Amino acid sequence: MPLDRGRLRELILYIAERSEADPRFGATKLNKILYFCDFKAFGLLGRSITGATYIRLDRGPVPSEIVPVLREMEAEGEIAREEHQYFNYLHKRVVPRRTSDIADALLPEERAIVDNVIEELRLNASDVSALSHLEAGWQMAGDREEIPYETVYISDRQPTARELREFSDRASKYNTRRR
Repeated sequence: MPLDRGRLRELILYIAERSEADPRFGATKLNKILYFCDFKAFGLLGRSITGATYIRLDRGPVPSEIVPVLREMEAEGEIAREEHQYFNYLHKRVVPRRTSDIADALLPEERAIVDNVIEELRLNASDVSALSHLEAGWQMAGDREEIPYETVYISDRQPTARELREFSDRASKYNTRRR
């Protein structure tokens, strides 16, 4: 799936909206939330949400298109980028200047994935980065190399019975809707 700039922009806005009250939200968390949303969607639905290309950087996966997209959004008044101190760290934060059209941009199952990822990652940026470093794709890619979406299927553990049931339930619902 090629990059869908519109979906990426709406997703950035939505994540920023949902994270406004999170003092730990900054560029690192935004990048990791985008990564986990796209890769989780690929694993569960067989396609990413945005089609972004993720590359390996020291702090974890980053969409290679993020900088130009954020610049466009800022130039068009959709976001502002602010910097603030959070303990000993300088956070570069995306602040929404308009409400996202997430309901129009994403399917309900995609939005459910996004909401779930945002809730799961209510951690500090260091912990979120550490989680992304556990991902097989990040571990396998070299510095600044692309992380293939298919690496989401690589795991060194067996799924639990509960995870298998949940996956089966989601797959049944998804396949029923596609008919």
